[in-house]
Amino acid sequence: MQNIVQEVRKTEEDAGLIVEEAERKREKIIEQAEERASEIVEEAEKDAEKEKLERMNKFKDKVNDEREEIVGEGREEADELREKASKNFENAENFLKERFEKEFQ
Repeated sequence: MQNIVQEVRKTEEDAGLIVEEAERKREKIIEQAEERASEIVEEAEKDAEKEKLERMNKFKDKVNDEREEIVGEGREEADELREKASKNFENAENFLKERFEKEFQ
């Protein structure tokens, strides 16, 4: 009978060791999973930041292109207005000359 009790105790000790080992393995697995999850989150944050910068740069490029187009159109329009003003000035000058000549002839 004592032999049976000793075997039961030995089995309980072995079971306890098995449980402890399983607990250590479980903790190690959890720790590794948390580390990996942290790495994944960090990588995702870096990717998101990179994507954000790329989109911002594309947006800036688009804005600059549109700005250049608008400025170019404005310059063309200003050149046209200068040309018209110059013609109007010439016409006004000729008109005044003619009036002056008519008045003093």
